[in-house]
Amino acid sequence: MAWFCYLPLLIAAAYTVWQIGNFQRWATGLSISPDAFARCPSIAVLVPFRNEKDHLPALVESLYAQQYPGYFEILLIDDHSTDGGAATVAPPGVQLRTLRLADYPEYINRAAYKKSALTLGIDQVDCEVIVTTDADCQWSPMGLTYLGEAFARGADVVLGPVLVDPVTDYSSAFQALDVLGYQLLTGAMVQAGVPGLANGANFAFRKRAFTSVSGYRGVDHLPSGDDVLLLHKFVAAKNLSIRYVGRKEAAVTTLPVEGWRSVWYQRLRWAGKAGNYASPALTFAQGLAFVTSASIVGCLLLGLVDWRFAGVGLGAWTLKSVVDGVLLGAICRHYGQAALMRWYGFVQLIHPFYLVAVGTAALLGVKVSWKGRR
Repeated sequence: MAWFCYLPLLIAAAYTVWQIGNFQRWATGLSISPDAFARCPSIAVLVPFRNEKDHLPALVESLYAQQYPGYFEILLIDDHSTDGGAATVAPPGVQLRTLRLADYPEYINRAAYKKSALTLGIDQVDCEVIVTTDADCQWSPMGLTYLGEAFARGADVVLGPVLVDPVTDYSSAFQALDVLGYQLLTGAMVQAGVPGLANGANFAFRKRAFTSVSGYRGVDHLPSGDDVLLLHKFVAAKNLSIRYVGRKEAAVTTLPVEGWRSVWYQRLRWAGKAGNYASPALTFAQGLAFVTSASIVGCLLLGLVDWRFAGVGLGAWTLKSVVDGVLLGAICRHYGQAALMRWYGFVQLIHPFYLVAVGTAALLGVKVSWKGRR
């Protein structure tokens, strides 16, 4: 075998070094202790939703249980729901403010309904800080407090952790571990000074920062990206302080999508944004992960012809599996999800093939519908 046949091992070794560096940066961010703060910025929590009757009550209950010491309000933005759910989510005795996007046709962009709903909501509130979340999420009682503390320290944009819960089968376990991997990369990139990832389920920014980058202008032709692409606009502004709050108490939990078909469609939708990223660091990160998995899969296929390729592929796969397992185990323990690691063997078994499949489909421009929309 020529020397280049061992390239997958070299790639896996580079991936290992890169992941260890990511973990060190992520852990460094956790060492920043919160301080008591005298001035609490006012917060508006925006919840764009469509046909979420079964999920909204739990979200609203968790938001009303917040122990935030300052003023905050909740605004629901109904994006053309047909299930009547918005009328039944308020706790007894509480009047919950809801807007219907359909009542504001001047805001509707048929290419990006969620961005339209969020823009409407942002224009309708006077709070200093905007927090976005999703209808199928639940917040811990201290969630807004830790976000608010970061803004009191001078942050302009704050990224919070998102976890998948409950985990009841292989599909949900795959999603939970995959999302934890995203948390590692999110925190590491912020600590490295090159923020690249965000999740709209736990995403906060000053209203003036949103206005200063002209909101979603420039990315409003894309159906998704209300979080990552907006973050890239914040980064491009170069004068905004962006922080990651990685504490367990700041985490938001979101429900897993049901079934492997939904997982596939959701990930394809996420991957479809990659061509519009304005973050070289994120492009490098995703490229390295893809190349590592592709080299493993390629060697295993070549192993059908020459067993020595299979040996190289298995060696690279083992190296990747070990480093991912050690680091994910530490992250799981940090967020109180140590039990997830019992699913790790299965997840790592399919993960290289999943990455190659999703990455290839995205490169080929495969488009999917999500929740009835393209």
